[in-house]
Amino acid sequence: MREFKFKFWNGLVISKPFFINDVVNQNINENINILQYTGLKDKCGREIYEGDIIAINNEKVSLKLPVKFGKYGFSKYIGECGELSDSTEIYGFYVENEYLYIQMLNENVVIVGNIYENP
Repeated sequence: MREFKFKFWNGLVISKPFFINDVVNQNINENINILQYTGLKDKCGREIYEGDIIAINNEKVSLKLPVKFGKYGFSKYIGECGELSDSTEIYGFYVENEYLYIQMLNENVVIVGNIYENP
């Protein structure tokens, strides 16, 4: 079973990770963004949190996208006219690129930043 860990962004810094039962010990208000741990790690063993920006590698040309939480669908296009075939919907942590999403699930990505400190 995955760990339910969190971090928060207060507009200045991202906190150290904490567990759900430690929430009462955190100074959290409505101006805080709470970031949840995905249960996955990157190639270097660092935990991937919602809002982290991931890539296949650190090269400048590498596709870099943020990890999000919610409902998302991957559609497959076939034929020369781009007809839509099967669509796969997921609910949970995702990246808006099917290849990068699969690499994230295989823990074959690197964290290159986050949407708060690197908008």
